[in-house]
Amino acid sequence: MPFDNGEVFAGYVIQRLLGTGGMGEVYLAQHPRLPRHDALKVLSLAATADQEFQARFKREAELAATLWHPHIVGVLDRGEFNGRLWISMEYVDGTDAGRLVRERYPHGMPEQDVAEIVTAVADALDFGHDRRLLHRDVKPENILVTAPDGHRRRVLLTDFGIARRIDDVSNLTDVNVAIGTISYVAPSSCWASHLTAERINMRWPRRRSTC
Repeated sequence: MPFDNGEVFAGYVIQRLLGTGGMGEVYLAQHPRLPRHDALKVLSLAATADQEFQARFKREAELAATLWHPHIVGVLDRGEFNGRLWISMEYVDGTDAGRLVRERYPHGMPEQDVAEIVTAVADALDFGHDRRLLHRDVKPENILVTAPDGHRRRVLLTDFGIARRIDDVSNLTDVNVAIGTISYVAPSSCWASHLTAERINMRWPRRRSTC
């Protein structure tokens, strides 16, 4: 059940719910000590209960925290509170690409805007890949676009906190819970248990926009 506005979780004061998904919920939250708002992702009890996923999450969230890039939402902190894993990220005041298309471009986004977004996301994925991290859930809802409002528009890829190392070819937890959104997951991720990291790397140049 989502937290109520004003509720405190791991020291963060919940301001409002930003979104929900199969992995948990994301909230706008007041930082415990600093005068700022963060995006706080609280993972589900089922995900937290998976010991293999829990160990991987803690390890890879720390790796994701090193990814500082103009097109990646920064990971700030992570932890566990009341039996649930959480991760805090930079809060981006904008909208996701899926909602942007539905509400502003119902008949199709202009080619120039599409090229700008795809190029930014590809740069973010390349940056992570160069550091041996694969994003496991690239989809319009994880691409954030800020409103220009006199400033240059920003395009950022979020949810790198659940990325996985290229060396770890499994896309399943020990209870066979797939990571990623099936409508957007790369075919190679579905076959990952039968591939070596070297074979995935060989396929990367031809599939780089699907990872």
